[in-house]
Amino acid sequence: MALNEGQLVGPYQVIGPLGQGGMASVYKAYHARLDRHVAIKMLHKTFLEQPDFLSRFEREAQIVAKLEHPHIVPVYDFDEHDGQPYLVMKFVEGQTLKKVLSRGPLPLERVISIMDTMAGALTYAHEQGVLHRDIKPSNILIDPNGVPYLTDFGLARIVTAGTSTMSADMILGTPQYISPEQASGQGELSPATDVYSLGVILYEMVVGRVPFTGDTPYAVVHDHIYTELPRPSEINPAIPTQVEAVLVKALAKKPADRYSSPNAMMQAFHAACHEAGLITLPADRDKTAEQSFAKRVQDVNAASIPSPIPPRSSQPRVSVRDGRQVEWELNFDSENWKQIGERVKQNVEKGATWVEGIAASIEQAAKDGNWGSGTRDPKADMTPEERLEYDIRKRMEKRFEERQGLIGHAIPYFVVNAVLWFIWLSNGAGFPWPIFVTFFWGIGFVLHFLDYYHKYGPGAEKQEEAIRREIERARELSGLSEKPKNDVRMRLTDDGELEALSEEDEISRELKRKRR
Repeated sequence: MALNEGQLVGPYQVIGPLGQGGMASVYKAYHARLDRHVAIKMLHKTFLEQPDFLSRFEREAQIVAKLEHPHIVPVYDFDEHDGQPYLVMKFVEGQTLKKVLSRGPLPLERVISIMDTMAGALTYAHEQGVLHRDIKPSNILIDPNGVPYLTDFGLARIVTAGTSTMSADMILGTPQYISPEQASGQGELSPATDVYSLGVILYEMVVGRVPFTGDTPYAVVHDHIYTELPRPSEINPAIPTQVEAVLVKALAKKPADRYSSPNAMMQAFHAACHEAGLITLPADRDKTAEQSFAKRVQDVNAASIPSPIPPRSSQPRVSVRDGRQVEWELNFDSENWKQIGERVKQNVEKGATWVEGIAASIEQAAKDGNWGSGTRDPKADMTPEERLEYDIRKRMEKRFEERQGLIGHAIPYFVVNAVLWFIWLSNGAGFPWPIFVTFFWGIGFVLHFLDYYHKYGPGAEKQEEAIRREIERARELSGLSEKPKNDVRMRLTDDGELEALSEEDEISRELKRKRR
């Protein structure tokens, strides 16, 4: 529910909206009796669907309200408005760290000042047994005097009910700052979670950008869990190895491998800067980082898809022929050919061994009486009904086997062709050599499909229908479809006369024959 200007929420009069996030809408309001401005965070109604949310909201708000630190935005009040819970917090005039960083990197001394202050506030909260769980630049406010404040403390805890799942954590905002244990849905979190998120901010401010980005939030989450941290010195050569070691430890995948507290992380950072003699950072390090990451992605993509064409040397090769030096460019010497020949030989030998194994299995099966002319007919001891069921089952099994064979043919056809065409495009197009594989393999695939179509698809039904019509037509032309006129069963009566048997007589006679 959106609040309008001038609307009263308890004793607070709404002045206007300040922003909206994944958990709450924020409004600036005025408390007349205390003559001060406040920030009202109206939590979204979706959280009311969680069981016992209101009772948990009140309990967690009480815990957060007890935090008293000069750089933690305090909670003044909490209540409900038309069944919708809200928090009343101190209003800090200023802007978020996210907006500050969007204008460019900060000087090293300013980075240290902000991070020292946030590390102290976060360490204090941890000592009180409270985790933040959603550390990111948009939750750090900078007032007009440059003083930083940590906000939304405990709000993540209120929303996620003390248990962390990836879907719950993802709604809290951007995943660039989420810890691996949060991303993997671990229920029990520790202060190391906040150390990791604060470490990501330090990485971003020092190196020039966050360590992991992606096209989708889940791609970023995956990198936090599984992908090795991009080395700061590789992204920005101005980063000393001592500072790099601090960032690597702060962003370790395992919580136990990180610093014990945010203060410990910043103490190590101070020591690293002093040891390396680092007093400044390049003002354009964000641009350098972007270029390095773009090249890194390009190198990874190039390495993941090997080129089918042997690489050409950038330097001409020189050989001696008839006393003269001859230059040639192909960087593919005899040693390369020997290696390729050895690999081909090994693969052929492996294939031959595999074929011999198959042949031995077939021969053994024949000896055991499973195959061959001496095989006992499995339908020999079956009743007519069982034989019919057996034949139907075998036909259906064969049909499904051939269907699986067709699918097994289609999948590699399309996948291999897609890869070949992608390789062709990645190498600058040119002559479309994959067309040969697509065309000739395609002929085999089409023939395979047509064979299945005529055996089991609508083609088989059309074929059966045509055969039936041809048989009926032939019978009509030959007169076989008509019943012969003299095809009537006769009997000799007691008077010596011949008379035709009725249908009832035929049935009675057949029954008597069976009894005899």
